[in-house]
Amino acid sequence: MLVSVIGILILAVTVLDALLTVLDANGRSLFSTRAYRLFWWIGRHCAKLLPYPVAQRALSMAAPLMIALMIVLWVSGIVTAFALIFFGGLSVGDFITGGGSQPSLAAAFRLSWVTLSTIGFVEISPSNMAYSVAVALEALLGSVLLTFSITYFLSVHRRILDYDRVVADLHHRMDGRDDPLEIVAERYAAEDIDGLERWLERLHDGLIGMHQGLARYPIVYFYRPQERGRSLPKTLQALGRIADGLTHCLPSPSRSDTSPALRALTAGMSDLVGDLREAYVPMPVGPTPQPVSRAEFETTMRSDTLQGAPSVIRYREICHALGDVADTDSSPGDAYTRYRNWFLADRQTRAFVAAVSHDLGYDEDLRPRRSSYLAALLNRGPKQRPQALHARRAQP
Repeated sequence: MLVSVIGILILAVTVLDALLTVLDANGRSLFSTRAYRLFWWIGRHCAKLLPYPVAQRALSMAAPLMIALMIVLWVSGIVTAFALIFFGGLSVGDFITGGGSQPSLAAAFRLSWVTLSTIGFVEISPSNMAYSVAVALEALLGSVLLTFSITYFLSVHRRILDYDRVVADLHHRMDGRDDPLEIVAERYAAEDIDGLERWLERLHDGLIGMHQGLARYPIVYFYRPQERGRSLPKTLQALGRIADGLTHCLPSPSRSDTSPALRALTAGMSDLVGDLREAYVPMPVGPTPQPVSRAEFETTMRSDTLQGAPSVIRYREICHALGDVADTDSSPGDAYTRYRNWFLADRQTRAFVAAVSHDLGYDEDLRPRRSSYLAALLNRGPKQRPQALHARRAQP
């Protein structure tokens, strides 16, 4: 009886997790999210044993493999649950009988598997109404689970395509340039403010789709393109640079102050970072960087070299990318105020992007031109082995 109760509990947890994972709009689950994190942790550490190019390709396959592993986990949970329920009947009485088969856990698993796969009964069949209902329920769950698996795969695939569309649009418009603010400067130089507004609206729409996909299906977070320039950290960095640069680096009054698309993009970035930080990447607590003094800011801004506080250097690079629109010759007090406001936003964006990049394995110590971590250990050998002697020529 106790075995059957355990089976019922496993069945309830597995079915509820599958229902929440596939149908819940808030991305909640009982154990799927933790299972994704466990799968990713195992994959990252196994990738360290592979050559660098192979490791990068293997990590890019992590998300598709996670879907298959999650479906296998659900199937295993249902099969195990009903096997325990059936085993309670096999070991207690004649609830389930069959042509001379001996009660065993293996027989219960066999009955559970053939029932879930709707192959049909073997030599074991139910002879009790309750167990007949249980067998019919498992067969029904097998069909439902197949439908759920297909729906889940297609939904995740659609969200990944939406993400790729946003990244491709941003990547193509940058056209090989490293700074997306150069696109903004070109729009301002051509006085194409309406075109810039439409582009910001498309970025905001894409950001909403990305946010919904990450919140609805946590597995999308682990999607890792092979090209780092299209990765989630790089995309968040580019979007944050656009939002923070246009919001805080342009003099007031400017068209950015009245841009609904820019305000929406900034709010969308704030919501996305907040939700991801809460769900996936808790930020480490440490000393909070502070902006430099006004005197140091003005000295660095007037300097002809790239020496000075790193934050002021980055701010000056943004002003340079925006060109004449940034108006670096404006009042020093106004420029310093814009720098302080930009510094707070940029600090949060940079810290979050760095945490996501580390969490997704982009900062792993996988050195190029090294065959693998395992090969390095094998080639290194014992530390005390004799070393070859090489004669040195005397220097003239």
